[in-house]
Amino acid sequence: MGIFVHVLSSRTSMKKYFKILFTAVFISALCLSGCGENSSVSDSGKNNDISVASDTNTESTAPSNDESEKSEEEQNTIPPIEDPTPDSEGEYINNLLVYNGVAYEQFFGNDDMAENYADVISTIRNSLDDSIKIYNVLVPTHCGVTLPDKFKDTVSSQEDYLNKITSSYSADGITPVNTYPILMQHRNEYLYFNTDHHWTGRAAYYAYADFCRTAGIDAIPMENMTSKKIENYRGSLADSDVDGLNNLKEDYVEYFTVDKDIDTMLYDADGNEMYEYSLIYESAEGSNAYGAFLGGDQPLIVSENHDGNGKKIAVVKESYGNAFAPLIAYTYSETHIIDFRYFDRNLNQYLADNDIDEIIFINNAMATATYQRCEELLSLVS
Repeated sequence: MGIFVHVLSSRTSMKKYFKILFTAVFISALCLSGCGENSSVSDSGKNNDISVASDTNTESTAPSNDESEKSEEEQNTIPPIEDPTPDSEGEYINNLLVYNGVAYEQFFGNDDMAENYADVISTIRNSLDDSIKIYNVLVPTHCGVTLPDKFKDTVSSQEDYLNKITSSYSADGITPVNTYPILMQHRNEYLYFNTDHHWTGRAAYYAYADFCRTAGIDAIPMENMTSKKIENYRGSLADSDVDGLNNLKEDYVEYFTVDKDIDTMLYDADGNEMYEYSLIYESAEGSNAYGAFLGGDQPLIVSENHDGNGKKIAVVKESYGNAFAPLIAYTYSETHIIDFRYFDRNLNQYLADNDIDEIIFINNAMATATYQRCEELLSLVS
């Protein structure tokens, strides 16, 4: 299957954000690769076949994770992170903290960045038709959830940062979904990769379930899906030529499938139909294994679920949303998956043309604190 990649240039004015530009450029330099750039199943992103050895994909039935069976106290309990080497200070390599075989990208978001992102979402809210229901899903990154507690003073608090976003909207009609609490409750599980800046399929499931609770719809129980794994994954933070980054703990990519009648189509940046596509590419492998989700970063994917809930929704995302969007598509009857970095159409017109009245914006904390990502979001309604 060929993989289409479109390069988007920023089109909106930089003057509005001049007061935070210096800080934003600094964090952008730290996390440009960590905000979902080029996470396609192919390195070049153009017309490459993907294949995998038959023994790298294993299948199992996912365990039950029914949050409703837990007491309120259990649901709100934050477990400590086990630290097998409490006396170790780790090692800082290329803006990464390497500790116990895990690479953590550092986060330095501040209140100005949080308020800026809240203003971006508020501006988009005011640009869209009043009938559109907007959900803003916020996702902490690895160091905000699973970094051992002794390092918490070395990075900005993502809990405070994400709470600042949700308290700073200047427009009505934005429903926040801050996934920090639910991920913290599961922080001892495999939520983030050791060698990559993304979250895992399991973490995305917890965020999906949290969204469904907020939206008042039924989430598909994890035990009703099939869990599969791609082994031997080494992601974007691993580097065989750098001491300390060449011996990180090995990863695997877990993804979930359902037995439903779903048709999916890929479109280009202008919304032109290209060819039949898939929500999951089970043949992804190696350093491209995160490409199992949506086949990597694509401008527009439209999925029709003939067993869905009768509703339409758009998911506007960067690469963290790749692991999240298929779960939405398993639930809704029609899901329009838009990567705002590569999509060239006006969002309001697109929603109107396709009779869509619900939209999810999903971004990780690093993306919300990156100036370029905010400009690309605003370009959707300019």
